[in-house]
Amino acid sequence: MYEIERQEDIIKILKDKKVASVTFLSKTLFVSEATIRRDLSKLEQKGTVTRTFGGVVLNSQTPNQETTFELREQTNLNEKRALCQKASSYIKNNYTIFIDSSTTLLNIVNYLNNFENLVIITNGLFVANEIINKTKHQVILPGGLVQANTNSMLGAITLSALNKFHCNLAIMSTSSFDFKFGPTESTIEQAEIKNTMLKNSDLKIVLCDAQKMHKQSLYRTSSLDQIDILITNYALNEEEKKVLESNKITYIRS
Repeated sequence: MYEIERQEDIIKILKDKKVASVTFLSKTLFVSEATIRRDLSKLEQKGTVTRTFGGVVLNSQTPNQETTFELREQTNLNEKRALCQKASSYIKNNYTIFIDSSTTLLNIVNYLNNFENLVIITNGLFVANEIINKTKHQVILPGGLVQANTNSMLGAITLSALNKFHCNLAIMSTSSFDFKFGPTESTIEQAEIKNTMLKNSDLKIVLCDAQKMHKQSLYRTSSLDQIDILITNYALNEEEKKVLESNKITYIRS
């Protein structure tokens, strides 16, 4: 079992039992207590759990907190890849592209070697590292405060840096999507970053898997009329298609 899988299992156990001992987790997951302690130490550093004398409890997650990058990275991988494959069809040689810090957009790196001489601007540390290691394209990282649990740069410094650029294309994921309210994020920092990237690009693409449709997170990223293309694996009904058409949004099903 991989480390990330163990940590996901630990979280599932704590959601069910509320509190668990190191010994119980060790026996349940068939690993040593030393391994469990290492996992708990990492989860505690990320703010996911709190260790007590002889045990551990799951921290409650407030609505404006995001789950850790590592846990989100393993979720809905096939759907994320399909979304990114469709999005990559809008990339052209010599393009400048905004890419957000999400685990969804981490999967677009696999398609970037189909193109030449791209300039990628991203606030995602993992995304930037993947592009640097797997492609020959130029990467620009804006400065700013590094948020550990999302491996992204956020805040006023990052926004100021992003506003100095204009790109051919912006490709964004979203935490939630509503056909009246538009795309939304669980933190205002992420919403501001994505809004800035969308505003400063010619073509604006939003990716959203079906599980996120008809939901609202706390902070609005943009209005519907700021989006050019919505790529999703969700099958729209006729009323939803009309909403997108009225806002001049092209619907692409992945």
